[in-house]
Amino acid sequence: MSDKFGNASHDKSKEVANAINELLYEVGLRCYSGDEVKNRFEIGIIGYGKDSKVGSGWEGNLSNKWVVSIKNIFEHPLGNEDDKPIWITPIASGSTPMKQAFDNAKRLTQDWINWGNHRECHPPIIINITDGEATDAGNNYQDLINEVNQLKQLRTNYGLVNILNIHISGKNADRVLFPNEVSHLNNKFSKLLFDMSTHLNENMVRIALQKGYNIPNNAKGYIYNGNAVDLINFLNIGTPQ
Repeated sequence: MSDKFGNASHDKSKEVANAINELLYEVGLRCYSGDEVKNRFEIGIIGYGKDSKVGSGWEGNLSNKWVVSIKNIFEHPLGNEDDKPIWITPIASGSTPMKQAFDNAKRLTQDWINWGNHRECHPPIIINITDGEATDAGNNYQDLINEVNQLKQLRTNYGLVNILNIHISGKNADRVLFPNEVSHLNNKFSKLLFDMSTHLNENMVRIALQKGYNIPNNAKGYIYNGNAVDLINFLNIGTPQ
């Protein structure tokens, strides 16, 4: 995440932090009713890579929390940049324990679904952002595959969990956006991320089309070599409107 993001003046970690902060801000604005933010979303941020560990990505007053309501998120920003609140700052270090991160996501998702009336809610959406290959995936990636397949089986009464992946890169060419097949890719791990991704639902397709993407039948929530704009759009496409 320390490499430059395409032609951007700063690195990938900064672009990722900017995109996540922007998404949190937009989600919160959608939840305003009068002067109050209604608890219409609950969001977790899992960071992986720093010191080869997996942990909560929240900072400041939200540090060490896992799933936080949008109301509490808006009550505890880390600070402000460009007259907008921010909640996370860029971090780029360590390895890529992706299997461990998905195991963490699975346990959080299970707990969330089994709490209160969440089985009557929209199924959770897992958005994985990475610029490198998993370092704990096991032989032929099987450990990672098994973890993701277990996560894919979790569901609420309104459907199965959604898993979206974006493989960001410093390259400006060979962008692959929401494909339905990736036989042309020579990168084995990129093909794995495609396989790990679930298909876009009708609402995601609608938003993607509105943003100008060409969406084929049976498109998956996957981007390869996306740029900074794709990253921001990807997060919005993956979030219920």
